Amino acid sequence: MLWIAAVGSTLILYWIYDGYGRFLQLISGVWSGGGGPAVSEAGASLPTVTVLLTVHNEERVVRRRIENLLACDYPADRFEVLVASDGSTDATNEIVRSFGESRVRLLESPGLGKTATQNLAMKQIASELVVFTDADVEFELQWVRRVVRCFQDTRVGAVDGRLYYGRPTTADVQACEGYYWRYEMKLRDLESRLGILAVLSGCCFAMRRALFVEMDPAIGEDCIVPLDIVCGRHLVVHEPSALVYDEFGNDSAVTLRRRIRMTLRNWQGTWTRSHLLNPFRHPGYAFALWSHKILRWLSPVFLLTATLTSAALLVVQPSLASLAMFGPFAGLFLLAGCHWLADGRRRILPGSGTAYSFVLANLAFIIGVWRAVTGQQIRAYRNS
Repeated sequence: MLWIAAVGSTLILYWIYDGYGRFLQLISGVWSGGGGPAVSEAGASLPTVTVLLTVHNEERVVRRRIENLLACDYPADRFEVLVASDGSTDATNEIVRSFGESRVRLLESPGLGKTATQNLAMKQIASELVVFTDADVEFELQWVRRVVRCFQDTRVGAVDGRLYYGRPTTADVQACEGYYWRYEMKLRDLESRLGILAVLSGCCFAMRRALFVEMDPAIGEDCIVPLDIVCGRHLVVHEPSALVYDEFGNDSAVTLRRRIRMTLRNWQGTWTRSHLLNPFRHPGYAFALWSHKILRWLSPVFLLTATLTSAALLVVQPSLASLAMFGPFAGLFLLAGCHWLADGRRRILPGSGTAYSFVLANLAFIIGVWRAVTGQQIRAYRNS
């Protein structure tokens, strides 16, 4: 029984963090699923675009963010920025007003929370396409055009870009990404090709305004919008050439809190569209959502099961086989512990940062899922 639990949990963990991606890679080579958008480089008329920038006390970065958006390569007469400021008490609103340009509008919300503020802002938008973004990221200047061209295919309802961790001024942007995020981007690209993508990044996606469904204030736009898009029989597409830059956070406590919030809100949001998880009704989306989201959020359960049962095997049935089963899990937690103890020092063991990040993510998953199933909700806007 211990062997079954240890091996079974280990295989599920492998599926979550490697096997699923390899399987998608295999089937994408023989079947495209009609998922990729039919894009022509010919001069189709460009749609009107409104960038919805939702902020709360972002005086430090809001000017730079708006300047970045206005510098994007898109016709000025078909492009605007709506800054939805949710209860900001610093100089954010004054900075937005200081632009004095018709393409920059300000909507002040009385502290409703991010999602509720976005619902309010959407009532002020008449553009054909709406871009959702945050204040602490930066678009590559061709981002809007590269995303917009995907909407030439009428099947496409939403498009997200490729989020890089690192600024474009760094020597090697890709070096700033961890394994976890590279794998996430790989999954989105493959699911997009296969026509089964139902996730996107809340800081860098666009959607057809006509497809917007008012959101539950307790659920994030990055979760519920793609689910509603596919419920309406449209495609969610990942555009890897549309680059967006962010920075890794250095504060583990802040990172943990953010991941807990994201897990809580996304778990609750996904189950509000539970019919998409039914493999008999939506086989492709159910397969992707269970493998990409649900099982990943539950991965700490399998990680603990595999670790504890393999440790018990080593005690009860000491052998090379049981040692080989327990060794990788012992090494994982040992490396993570070493990184935690050495955090802030110059000498860090190779691989310990990856191990620590993995354990931290799994800690956030289990806390977030627990809070979600016990009925906790988050509506207030938080930057950290």
